[in-house]
Amino acid sequence: MSTTDSVAVTAITRLLGHGFGIVAAVVVCLVVVGSLLGNSFVAGRMAVAAANTGWFPSVFTVVGRLGRPYVKPANDASSISTFPDPAVADSDDNQEEASDAPINAIVLSAVLSALYIVLGSFRALVTFNGLGEYTFFFLAVLGALVLRWREPKLKRPYKPLVVVPGVFVVVSGFVVVRGAIFAPAQAVVLLALWAVGLVVYWARRKWFSSA
Repeated sequence: MSTTDSVAVTAITRLLGHGFGIVAAVVVCLVVVGSLLGNSFVAGRMAVAAANTGWFPSVFTVVGRLGRPYVKPANDASSISTFPDPAVADSDDNQEEASDAPINAIVLSAVLSALYIVLGSFRALVTFNGLGEYTFFFLAVLGALVLRWREPKLKRPYKPLVVVPGVFVVVSGFVVVRGAIFAPAQAVVLLALWAVGLVVYWARRKWFSSA
C-alpha cells in the first residue's frame, strides 16, 4: 500500500488479475470524474458566496458569463449587477442565454487546481486535501451532535439515529489524527492557514463593527 498511488487498482490486480485491474482503473476514473464535477459546483458557489459577502473580489460575484461585473449606466452609476443589461444581452454581441453558472469562480478553481498539480505531488495533494476536508467534516458533524444535545426540541427536517453521526465523528476524527501523525508538515501548514484565516476574520469583524 505504501508503494502505490492507486491502492484499489493494485489490490484487485494482485487478487483477480490484470484484466480486472483495468476495470478497476476505469471505475476509479469514473469516480474521480464525478468527484471533480461535484467539487466544481461546490467550489464555484463557495467563491460566489464569499465574493457576495466581501471576502473575495467582486469579479467573482459574476454569474452567467465571463468577465467583470456589469455597471448599470443609470442614475446610480455606482450600482453593480452580476447580470448584463437586457438590452445588451439581446444585442448581436451577446446572443448567449443568461445562466447562473459561476464561470469566473470555476475558472479560478481550474487555475488553482492546475497550479497545485504542476507544483505539487499527488500524494502531498491527497494528504493535504484529505486533512483539510475531513477536519471540517468532523467539526460540522460534531457541531450537529452538540446542537442536538443543546436543543433537542429544535425542528429538524432530517434526523438520523444519533449513532450515525456518532460513528462518522469517530471515523473522521481517526482519519484526521492519523493523517496529522503521518504528514506533520501538511498539518502544520493547515494550522498556519487556519490561524491566518481566524486573524483576518476577527480583524474584519472588529473593523466593520467599529466603522
